[in-house]
Amino acid sequence: MMQLPTRHIITGGAGFIGSHLTETLLERGDRVVVLDNLQHAQRDWLEQVRIHPRLEICQGDLLHPEELRGLLTASDLVWHLAANTNMVIGAQNPQVDVENGFLATQRLLEWMRSEGTHKLVFASSGAVYGDMARPPASEQYGPLLPVSMYGATKLAGEALLSAYHHVFGMQAWIFRFGNVLGARMSHGVVFDFIRKLRECPTALEILGDGTAEKNYILVEECIDGMLWALTHTKPGFEILNLGSPTTTTVNEIAQIVIEDLGLRNVELRYAGGARGWPGDQPRVYMDVSKLRQLGWMTRYTSSEAVRIATRRYLGKETGPTDRKESGKAERSVGTRGTNS
Repeated sequence: MMQLPTRHIITGGAGFIGSHLTETLLERGDRVVVLDNLQHAQRDWLEQVRIHPRLEICQGDLLHPEELRGLLTASDLVWHLAANTNMVIGAQNPQVDVENGFLATQRLLEWMRSEGTHKLVFASSGAVYGDMARPPASEQYGPLLPVSMYGATKLAGEALLSAYHHVFGMQAWIFRFGNVLGARMSHGVVFDFIRKLRECPTALEILGDGTAEKNYILVEECIDGMLWALTHTKPGFEILNLGSPTTTTVNEIAQIVIEDLGLRNVELRYAGGARGWPGDQPRVYMDVSKLRQLGWMTRYTSSEAVRIATRRYLGKETGPTDRKESGKAERSVGTRGTNS
């Protein structure tokens, strides 16, 4: 099993998931280098730790790695989280995903190879599965036919990593995320519903027919799951689904948000047909038994994750220290960064 390195490079480290990961690794006592172009991230997300003695924030672009020479060392663990995570933008301008997804990943891998750095964690997505004919989809599901530019470039990144593993000995852990929720989220269904209902408390437009169902996971559990997997697998090439074993529908999310906003008699208006918008998946239901066999599972169901994230966004709950009250989890999550 792998002993976690004590120095980490996080691409996209000032973003939603990256900033939470940065805080977690600093709490472990590790050194962290945040690499971010800061175009879509916000420095204030790292405000609490920006003067931390073990943190370095480097503004740079993976499309121009020649500007970043000397930043990597052979023993570093690289967390590749940088990407365009707004699928709507990718549908409007495919070049955004091609550059920030596929090309950035290829140039990162070449940069790592030139510096002798061989360990990479890659943030992939359930978007690689496309329209699932046989859910829940395990890591062996195929064929993989993404329906969005985001999913296509994530799958292309996985293919590059596979080739670099076999040709150059790159060690890679690929995590196919469900929908990640939590503090600092800046888009997605929960964020959109809260924004829309604040603007118009009497009616809510829902893209799609409301029956779309997906896996949801809180950001701190996403990070905990990655750390657990890293320390409970052998270095090599691993692909793992990461999310709750349950799904929740868009209609259920709408009712949760309406309830937590204290609203009543809200009219639900549906638009865009069953898919809602080009590139969306009506169903993302991933089989997470591989990670469960390693001894880890989420504490919260998808619906519970949605409710907690909603309440945190509204200031009703404080953050990752909130604990589940229902007691339905079969086991609690492992200690972050447990080594075997």
